[in-house]
Amino acid sequence: MKSGSTNSTIDTALVKRRLASLRHLDLRQHSIEDLTARVRELLEGQPLRCLEFAPGLLLYRGIPCEALPERLADVSYPPAELVHHDQRANRAGVPMFYCSATWHPPFFEAGVQPGDGIVISRWQTLAPLRILSFGYADTCADDPNSDRETALRRALATLPTPTREVAEFLTNTFTKTVHDDNQHHYRLSIAVAEACQLGQAFDGLLYPSAAMPSPAHNLALHPSCLDSGKLALHYVEHLRVNHVMTETIDVRSLDIARGTDADGKLQWLGQPGNWVMREKSTATDCRLEGGEWRC
Repeated sequence: MKSGSTNSTIDTALVKRRLASLRHLDLRQHSIEDLTARVRELLEGQPLRCLEFAPGLLLYRGIPCEALPERLADVSYPPAELVHHDQRANRAGVPMFYCSATWHPPFFEAGVQPGDGIVISRWQTLAPLRILSFGYADTCADDPNSDRETALRRALATLPTPTREVAEFLTNTFTKTVHDDNQHHYRLSIAVAEACQLGQAFDGLLYPSAAMPSPAHNLALHPSCLDSGKLALHYVEHLRVNHVMTETIDVRSLDIARGTDADGKLQWLGQPGNWVMREKSTATDCRLEGGEWRC
């Protein structure tokens, strides 16, 4: 469609009306099904971004935890019967695997305080992932020293209208701070996720962290990604939080598990974790003998 044509003008005006309608809804008066239908109308024909990630992507997930989880299932997505409340991309009773592209966001998402325990698990993709982005957040560097709003505003300015307005609305919907007294705001973000057909058209959704002041990359992955073997566990580490700031996370490692047994039980080593290079290598003993190293 040519820019500036009558049809283009009509489409732009229609998008603006639909955005205005969604912004002014009292979400307490509308079901997720109703909101999903409205979001689908808004997204019809709108260009978003499909990110194709090759195998090897590292992802991090955090769970506040004092006792050691026993099984792989305890650090994966929760069973449906334990999803008691609506969350950012899923309604109650519908599991979702929330994770981050870097190590630091899970601490903020979990809201841990000094003295708290947390389990951080690292996963790696074994198959390609198709991830939907709202059109500009993924162009921002995942840098804890950067300001989220400034970075997102600059990236947003590169988009044309009405794509810019749709992308801004979707991102604002997913970065809204939600507390116990305004849980109804999750209805709209859930509607966005359901309109995006996670598990069918896409493996997941990428959006900026709502808990961090920087544009950290969070992902909501459909459970089918794990059920079909697209993700594999690297390690699970149990940590004690000393201090958490935007630029510094001070924690103490308590224990680490680098795998599971055949029954899916985590194999805790009973010792703190230590830094390990990602690159594979072989190890042999070596010693200095007569001034020469022998291995």
